[in-house]
Amino acid sequence: MTFSEVENVAGYVGNFTVKIRKKARYVDHTACNACGECGKVCPVVKPDEYQAGLSSRKAIYIPFPQAVPCSYILNMDDCLGNNPIACGECQDACEKEAINYDDGDEIITREVGAIVVAVGLDVYDPTEMDEYGYTRFDNVITSMEFERLICAGGPTAGHFVRPGDQQRPKRIGFIQCVGSRNPKIGRPYCSNICCMNTIKDTLLLADHYPDVETVVFYQDIRAFGKSFEDMFQRSKEAGTRYVRGIPADAEEDPATGNLVVTVENTTLGRVERHELDMLVLSVGVQPPVDLAKICGMLTLSRTSDGFLMESHPKLKPVDAPTRGVFFAGFCESPKDIKDSVCQAGAASSRSGALLNAGKERCRYHRDNEQSGF
Repeated sequence: MTFSEVENVAGYVGNFTVKIRKKARYVDHTACNACGECGKVCPVVKPDEYQAGLSSRKAIYIPFPQAVPCSYILNMDDCLGNNPIACGECQDACEKEAINYDDGDEIITREVGAIVVAVGLDVYDPTEMDEYGYTRFDNVITSMEFERLICAGGPTAGHFVRPGDQQRPKRIGFIQCVGSRNPKIGRPYCSNICCMNTIKDTLLLADHYPDVETVVFYQDIRAFGKSFEDMFQRSKEAGTRYVRGIPADAEEDPATGNLVVTVENTTLGRVERHELDMLVLSVGVQPPVDLAKICGMLTLSRTSDGFLMESHPKLKPVDAPTRGVFFAGFCESPKDIKDSVCQAGAASSRSGALLNAGKERCRYHRDNEQSGF
């Protein structure tokens, strides 16, 4: 059930009652053929969340490629209004008559035996760390924005440019641990994925843009997984320079838009200044903001870092203290895709085994009652 939200959970293992709000799309997905005529006439222009705000969308749009269902959706918070109708251009342009301004949310109730909590993560917003000039300097971006810029399906169709002047950068710097391992901002933990994500990005640059110089500023590289150290060595062999030290701040040259960072290279024991065309902040990740609501619904506990607390970190790493509830993914602890998939498989197996055991107990008691025991 896409575009839906769990509002309440009641009951116990094997007999949970889940209240779900299926949100109004204002477009009949069974009639919409994604022709795009409605988006062409819509006068509203908003930042595209999927493209990290680097491009725009209309008030009526397809949220992202491969969306399920693949049909348009009307965001009423962005629409000019439907009571009374202030625009109505999209409805007039739709030959299929799929747009319904009177659509409303639907409340659905489901009976389930077990629940898997897999609500994902939120990306750290580095705006509060003003020393790097994020949002003040055009050519300071986050690692998520970098991913969209270099992606073939991104806002520039794979033509890698810097936001300030739409020119291809020649010197790119990555700053690690932005929003991670920093008790001052309340996130003392390692986000697990940032180091390898940066190493992957440097290999992408070396493969597609071999003339680009890359430098990575780090505290220490945590390449702990299978073949991760090999990727780290390949990145260095491809020409990426790794400087052990975190810059204190960044300055912008107003004439060129370039960034200048000063850093103490603790390996060589000297202070260095680097002029860069683009600065990428390798931001950490954090528990989703709505996790508190989920904890209230399911009676769950959280660790000091804000993640969900399991029954036992070694013996029951996917079980919640609430019987019949299981965890998968980042909401339990920082992890990459591979570990999230493994944990999801474990949660599925554990929930299935629990429900099958309950069915066997019910069958045993029923058979004993029928036989007179």
